[in-house]
Amino acid sequence: MDRIFNIQQSIIFLLLTVFVYITESVKTREINRNTRAGAFIGLTYLVEFDGEYRNTTCFLGIPFAKPPVGERRFAKPEPYGPITTLYNATFHRPHCMQTKATYEYLKIYEQSEDCLYLNIYIPGKTLKQQISYPVMIFIHGGSFVDGGADIYDGSKLSAFNDVIIVTINYRLNIFGFLSNGYNLKGNNGLWDMKLALQWVHNNIQDFGGDPSRVTLFGNSAGGAAVLYQAIHPDNRGLFQRVIAQSGSCFAFWAIQKKPVRNFRWFISDVGCDKGDHNEILTCLREKPAEELKLSENKYTTQFVPSVDLDFLPEDPISLSRKQTRAGKNAMDFFSELDLLTGVTSKDGAFALGYWEAGIAEADEFADIASGVSEKYFKEKYIPEIVSDMYDDIPKVLLESIKHQYTDWSKVKDPVSIRDRLMEFESDVTFFVPVTFTLKTHQTSQGNENSNNSYFYVFNYKPGFAPEPSWLTGATHVMELPYIFGFSKSLQRKLIYDYDAADPFIVSKEDLNFSKIMMAIWTNFAKTGNPNIMNGTSDFPTWPPFENINQQYLELTVNMTSECVKHHLAASRVAFWEHLVPVLTECSISRSSATFIFPLVSYIAEFFILCVFFISCY
Repeated sequence: MDRIFNIQQSIIFLLLTVFVYITESVKTREINRNTRAGAFIGLTYLVEFDGEYRNTTCFLGIPFAKPPVGERRFAKPEPYGPITTLYNATFHRPHCMQTKATYEYLKIYEQSEDCLYLNIYIPGKTLKQQISYPVMIFIHGGSFVDGGADIYDGSKLSAFNDVIIVTINYRLNIFGFLSNGYNLKGNNGLWDMKLALQWVHNNIQDFGGDPSRVTLFGNSAGGAAVLYQAIHPDNRGLFQRVIAQSGSCFAFWAIQKKPVRNFRWFISDVGCDKGDHNEILTCLREKPAEELKLSENKYTTQFVPSVDLDFLPEDPISLSRKQTRAGKNAMDFFSELDLLTGVTSKDGAFALGYWEAGIAEADEFADIASGVSEKYFKEKYIPEIVSDMYDDIPKVLLESIKHQYTDWSKVKDPVSIRDRLMEFESDVTFFVPVTFTLKTHQTSQGNENSNNSYFYVFNYKPGFAPEPSWLTGATHVMELPYIFGFSKSLQRKLIYDYDAADPFIVSKEDLNFSKIMMAIWTNFAKTGNPNIMNGTSDFPTWPPFENINQQYLELTVNMTSECVKHHLAASRVAFWEHLVPVLTECSISRSSATFIFPLVSYIAEFFILCVFFISCY
């Protein structure tokens, strides 16, 4: 009996010890760290994922640039310099200025022009000098218009995968990308990112990171931003790998084609269209930031990166041709980086709300579940998107696009037309640019430093996002919660603006798939190879992408060797890659011919008349 009692006491004592340990560990504690950048107060705490607990340490809201206000508004960022007093890095700083109305989930976040800060998430509760972790720097998306670093909590990805995660803010919309094409060059948002990368390179070793193993990753416009950094050769040495998720700098939406026109629109709208450049700039700098932000509302997606002859000497597609020294240098650097890029299977569904508004305005269907009319798709939507892609739209090009995106066995079927609309949007916005990115990376290779490319298609519709019921596959950004371990901030984003269920329920299947996704991303960051080598022997071998077979891995639950596929949307991608350029060139040649051939005819007639008169004389 005494023995049983002693055993019971021992069990109770053990349980109490575990309880006290967990209770103490759960408490958030402050931690101090002295670095070359300054002395910081951070936080250490326990994070949970699938019933397991790990410690993580974070330093939040570290300034990497001086506040871009006053004379520094619309100028390149300046390094913040060393911090001379003990700095409180225990809370996030505001997002950069943006339009809160764009997305519901953004309304809870504070905004400020003083926004150039970064956050660091480190595995464990103590910083060990003998460990040097790989580093992953995340650049958020949002069309270069909105978003912020603290939406993407890196604590779970860091703690459970032994990597350091850094998230950064950068200036958005007109504050980051206003350009008049010459003396106000723009691209300050890209320079913000570059300065953050330099700060990480200079200082991450003091936080336990390895500056020689740095990976950039980002989604949507963040994916395009990652690739902008990857074709800027002055970044050589700041990072070694890139992951571009559903975004490319080679996409039509990622480059500002008419910055001078946009600049004129903007300064006229805010009442600064007066005097010379210095007077205009003074006027813009004296305006309250809120006034500039609200005026920007009218042209939200117009203000993106542009050719500035500095960060970007030519547009990305011109650089990819390597016909200039700048192009060759850019592509040489790009080829030296390991590349992982991909799309979601229904990436084009990001425009779902826009389509719904369009069919409601046309009053043709009760909702998009019933389908889309041929008139809306072919007479309104296609011309509208193509006008954003090309300055002059040849009729033959429009008609060819309409032909390509017609199911000729169901020409008038509204559901079939809706599906073709989804294909069209996915192709022009994501699939074709991302495929071009991979092919460019491959064709740029040719030196001993060239590295592999990997291509994925995320194709899993989770149970927490069942709407719309007619839509199969994965919509835009749906891979993000799996990569970041279902952080609360990302759950809120998906509930408010991506039709996720509330309450947000994560299944065991979701958790298992998230472990695989996190392992893929971090294995690539550690080694340049996303293939999982430990604990998942049934994971299919993922071959590198190459231009002939164009292999990719379909990321979904319960993956098998059948998930290794090739030539995504082959005929549609080939249409845009091969036929559209020919049609465009033919149209240009024809328009030239309409001027040249009549001119030749007039000259010939004049010559014949001259001969006639001479002979008569």
